[in-house]
Amino acid sequence: MQAKASKKTKAKIPPTKGERPFWLVLDVHGVLIQSSERWIMTLLSKRTHQPKWLMYLRWMANIRLAQKGKMQAKAFYEKVLDQKLTQKEFNEWVMKGYAMRGDIPFLIMKELIRLKKEGWKLAILSDMNTAQAEFHRNKKHFSIFDEVFISCETGLMKPYPGAFSAFEKRLKTRKDHIVFCDDLWFNSFGAMLHGWRAVTIKGHKQLEHFLKDLH
Repeated sequence: MQAKASKKTKAKIPPTKGERPFWLVLDVHGVLIQSSERWIMTLLSKRTHQPKWLMYLRWMANIRLAQKGKMQAKAFYEKVLDQKLTQKEFNEWVMKGYAMRGDIPFLIMKELIRLKKEGWKLAILSDMNTAQAEFHRNKKHFSIFDEVFISCETGLMKPYPGAFSAFEKRLKTRKDHIVFCDDLWFNSFGAMLHGWRAVTIKGHKQLEHFLKDLH
């Protein structure tokens, strides 16, 4: 089994043959699918006539609680907007946005199915709020994956070492048998410090090229 990165990703993951299982671990938003948070905030800014920079400051002030599951997504967006939302407004303004950008592209799914047939194990390691997790669970987007580790369900976030350590215990494999893809360099770097092989990938198009080079 080999793992080599496409030139387009500029990743340096040395080819390795030998023992199985090898684990391909993916972040979701910004890697497996399009990141929707900033796009949703742009729509909310126009809808509520609030400056986007102010909403972003509120977003940054509350995102950790939301992604650790200590604040429900509806309450989180009420903090971002600094106003109460009805359930209908939350569904139309936020959940509809997730749905518009939430499906895994066909070509990505095709490559994941191929890798699984070739003996790779697939996993999700992602920071999400409760609405994002509920959306993906309901859509069964993670049915192909062997392990799913979501921050709002575990209370553990990247790039903190505790998230990598707890997740690694689930995988029951060698550190150098884990290939991790994330869209944020500090998450990839955190994984590398933990002994994993990691690459920073921006978007599903780049991921597609990367997956085609895995064998």
